[in-house]
Amino acid sequence: MIRLSRITEDTILSHNSHAIYPGAHCAFFGVAGMVPLIKDSYALMVGPTVCLYNAKLMINLRSLTSEPRPDNLLLLPISQEDVIFGAREKVRQGIIEADRQYHPKVLFVVTTCVQEIIGEDFDLFVEEVRPEVDATLLVVHTDNFTCEDASPGIERTYLALSELMQPQNVVPGSVNFLGLRAPGGRKTEPARLLEKNGIKINNVIPSYSTPEDISRAPESSLNIVLEHFALPLAQKMARQFATPYLFCERPYTPDAIEAWYCQIADKLGIDIDRDIRRLKEETKACMKEWAATLEGSTFILGMQQGRTFDIAQFLVQMGMTPLLIYVNRIHSHDYEDIASLLSCGVDPFVMKSGDALRSDEILNELKPDYFIGHGDRRTLASFGVKSRSLIRVYDFPGFEGAQQAAQLLEMPLTGDGVLNYKEQYIASSKGV
Repeated sequence: MIRLSRITEDTILSHNSHAIYPGAHCAFFGVAGMVPLIKDSYALMVGPTVCLYNAKLMINLRSLTSEPRPDNLLLLPISQEDVIFGAREKVRQGIIEADRQYHPKVLFVVTTCVQEIIGEDFDLFVEEVRPEVDATLLVVHTDNFTCEDASPGIERTYLALSELMQPQNVVPGSVNFLGLRAPGGRKTEPARLLEKNGIKINNVIPSYSTPEDISRAPESSLNIVLEHFALPLAQKMARQFATPYLFCERPYTPDAIEAWYCQIADKLGIDIDRDIRRLKEETKACMKEWAATLEGSTFILGMQQGRTFDIAQFLVQMGMTPLLIYVNRIHSHDYEDIASLLSCGVDPFVMKSGDALRSDEILNELKPDYFIGHGDRRTLASFGVKSRSLIRVYDFPGFEGAQQAAQLLEMPLTGDGVLNYKEQYIASSKGV
């Protein structure tokens, strides 16, 4: 762990253990969570059974939420014999069967580490079988042994979608939002605000876009990039179709959201100042209402979507004190947020995420009141730490996301109360 104030532009965060938790850091899982958001598509997931099982389990768990995603994952297990003798014919037959049984307009063929390590040429397989199927075939490689998080898988899925795009006549005053991996993209605050001011929302990719929607994406006069995973797609569209883009990773603090909207409005030549002022005041009032019970609390910030250090500053503005911030890497757009956070008079530790063996040690040493992110709830409860996740906020970019975050901080997750009560009961009964 290093202090935030010691981070410079050449800082490289090192691992503190050799055991890295795979889970959400796996590029294969990143793809599995993203392809259900493309309508009229299926994904042929090719890999060992453990990878396929966990990917399917993740989708099944999401089916229990208030926003269930379609289960369009087809599983093709790779055996030891396939590793030794090759899986070319099995993959070919799998593609043909998926096309004839499900009739998708798009079929993703997704690899795992096993095929990438042994060097099978999946791109060649797909080219050979392409004339035999009706679906458009898109290959996504997830060689997770070459990376430390899900970024390459998500970025390559975005890039694969560019193969569906066709040259179009540009429609002035129309935009694509790139980088909202959630349903309901056309109903979000930024979409509503721009449409109110005469801007046409052409696409929100991949928020339940159809292949036809994606094919027409180049007719937009501007791409608004909401997350860094989608930046390679915007850059490719700029080269291939001359579509300009504006990269503005989603913020959390009211001032940063205001600046974010002003940047978009300036690029589009529209005036949304009145709406921004109203929404900003509503958000600050909401934060003040919910901050009363958080004042003086300490927290560890786990991995979240959006600008990590702006999230930390949002929590500071809610009256909380950061002890540790987990990150995968420091991005170029993070340094301004780091300087802003340090100006608040806090200097938390920063640590690379995914170090599986040090969780108990860190919790015991820092003794935070809250863990904000994806932590093991039983472990956290055993240390008396309240677990909170802001994952739902990802679906709501803009001021409405900040308001959601403020409320979620004091809204116990299902089961947390029971776990904490159990630990309190055990502690109180030790002397009996």
